[in-house]
Amino acid sequence: MQAQTIEITKFGSAQDLEMKNKALKEELADDEVLVEVNYSGVNFADIVMRLGMYKDAPPKPFTPGYEVSGVVKNIGKDVTRFTVGESVMAGTRFGGYTSFVILPEWQVLKVNADITLEEAASTPVNFLTAYIALHEFGRIRAGDKVLIDCATGGVGVFALQMIKDAGATAFGLTSSPSKKEFILEYGAKAYTHEEFEKSGEKGFDFILNSRGGASLKSQYEILARSGKLVCIGLQEAIHNGKSSLFAKIKAVIQTPWYPMLKLVMQSKSVSGFNALSYFDDDVWMKKHIKMIEDNTFKPHIGGVFKAADVASAHEFLEQRKAKGKVILKWDH
Repeated sequence: MQAQTIEITKFGSAQDLEMKNKALKEELADDEVLVEVNYSGVNFADIVMRLGMYKDAPPKPFTPGYEVSGVVKNIGKDVTRFTVGESVMAGTRFGGYTSFVILPEWQVLKVNADITLEEAASTPVNFLTAYIALHEFGRIRAGDKVLIDCATGGVGVFALQMIKDAGATAFGLTSSPSKKEFILEYGAKAYTHEEFEKSGEKGFDFILNSRGGASLKSQYEILARSGKLVCIGLQEAIHNGKSSLFAKIKAVIQTPWYPMLKLVMQSKSVSGFNALSYFDDDVWMKKHIKMIEDNTFKPHIGGVFKAADVASAHEFLEQRKAKGKVILKWDH
């Protein structure tokens, strides 16, 4: 069987992504599932690795992509959770930009009847990132004051819903004034980054930071006592899908260090995580499978592109035009 795949053969612009044909192995391992992919999720991390800035990326050429949805086409003899023809979603940890994918059973998730396959492909990475940030690291609770600096992206959409569900107050930031209304629709207070810097708001119990660089310093200063600042990215190093040496050096230099004694004396905490690494942890995934499958929060689909038009999908996301999730559609 042949699968169509999208590969990074060299680091560069979105136009450098290449469509290839790849032969799949003929026999599944006993615990494996073959999925015919209908949709692949596009994440900012894919842009980072396309630019050659993703430390854990495989050697070139490789297929990016961290999440898919589709239909089970075949199963190994020991697979018990799935049957052929069943709709599924999965976290892929690379390899998600493909028309067919083979995965171990523990990486594959059931799709509830109340969500579409488009929504399913928009869920694994963004839902897990928001959940881990807010509930594993943040432990948010009713009455907390929470700031999300990536409020209009795929992670932000889930985060705003979770904050409201917890009874906390959400503040959402965006780079575009036209997107403020989108944030307000989720019951959050909305600011552009520039407006927020002038607002004087402070006393946050939890802040989710995706920008890195100098923003970490200013956000640390507005944490409440016992406040937590969690970083999930370094978007300051990328502008309009390009990464210059100057931008990277500037972002790294402006990223502050937090000595332990300072944290102790000010009673604040700073941390970071990569949600994609959780896809490698079969113990963690098996423990949380039911929670992910039963999730009732919904993504917002911000753009659907044909897989062959992946360059446009990347450009749409990296130019900050998207609201919510961008996905690729595979034709079979």
